[in-house]
Amino acid sequence: MYTRIAVNVPSITGLFDYSLPPELEGQLGAGHLVTVPFGKQTVQGVVLELVSQPSVAETKPVLDLLDPQPVLTAAQIELAKQLAESTLNPLAAIINLMLPSGLSQQADTRFEIRDSRLENGHRSRITNHESRKSSLESRLLDLLQTRGPLRGRQIDRHFSRVDWRKTAQYLVRSGVLTSQSILPPPSIRPKFIRTAQLAVPPEDAEASMSKLGKTAATLKRRQAALRFLISVLEPVNVSWVYAESGCNLSDLQEMDERGLVVLRETEIWRDPLQRIESRGSENRGLESRELESSLPPELTLDQQKAWEQILKAFE
Repeated sequence: MYTRIAVNVPSITGLFDYSLPPELEGQLGAGHLVTVPFGKQTVQGVVLELVSQPSVAETKPVLDLLDPQPVLTAAQIELAKQLAESTLNPLAAIINLMLPSGLSQQADTRFEIRDSRLENGHRSRITNHESRKSSLESRLLDLLQTRGPLRGRQIDRHFSRVDWRKTAQYLVRSGVLTSQSILPPPSIRPKFIRTAQLAVPPEDAEASMSKLGKTAATLKRRQAALRFLISVLEPVNVSWVYAESGCNLSDLQEMDERGLVVLRETEIWRDPLQRIESRGSENRGLESRELESSLPPELTLDQQKAWEQILKAFE
């Protein structure tokens, strides 16, 4: 089995076929994010489809599956193909725009001083022949000597608007530096929110209402927060509790210490296409997909007041 992949390499317009190693058989499908060899680099790519016959005689194997869950849906891949065709842009560039920031990574090169003795010998030569080029060599060697091995994008920050890469390649050919193609790992991380939930039976919460604060203002805030949590029961984003009751984090923390409320960190999942993907399989084409109507979300008191003002402006 083989895979057809759009590689994340700027200016590359074609699709490339890779062989599927035995350990990845049955795990890869359309939309999966993988790493593959591309020339002397290791790059990311998105699987577009599985094929039985490759378009070339010799193929390289897929190196790794970065996420067991596809990063793109079939609908998104089809949309990317249509956009690439209509805008005359590379398909890989369109796909890259669809990936979450921090997930998509492009190959980089890491530079390192090969041997301090070679570096010292090269320094003595460029000191005797000082020029603009040799000055840049000295600055680059000083940076790597001080900071250790650095990626190209890290060096860019120290040499703004300076073409240091030709100098670096000259030093690599001279044996002073070594270079290695690398692919930084995805920097995306799960997103967590703080949630609050009622920790006692509603009747126990009602019985504690009069003991929630020493001042009238504090008592009012905490009572409103507790009543809101009684009404919802399940964990809710603390920002909603703030909006409904006017309480703050210290109020919730105080009630947490009293055992009335449970505060915890909860990972959140956001899937804007869930409503579309959950539809029946009878309408496969993008053009036939119509967004389902849905009821408007329930507004808080302040949101309702703001919405009424907006409606008045349209009258």
